[in-house]
Amino acid sequence: MNTTENYTRRAHLRNIIEEVLFYNKQLSVNECAEYLNKDSRTIIKFIRNKEIKAIRIGKSYSIPMIQFIPS
Repeated sequence: MNTTENYTRRAHLRNIIEEVLFYNKQLSVNECAEYLNKDSRTIIKFIRNKEIKAIRIGKSYSIPMIQFIPS
């Protein structure tokens, strides 16, 4: 494998890792509202109606970003 192929392969792997880390991120209600361009009360309503998956942690929610990946 020459240097150019090695560099291309490493760049490709780096992009995959960055994408995985980005979509494994957990969002707060406010971060989710900003990401979806909605009001935070709307996000809470979506969570209660089970339209958005979230985990309750104390008085707040942890929302996995991976559910917003278009399929």
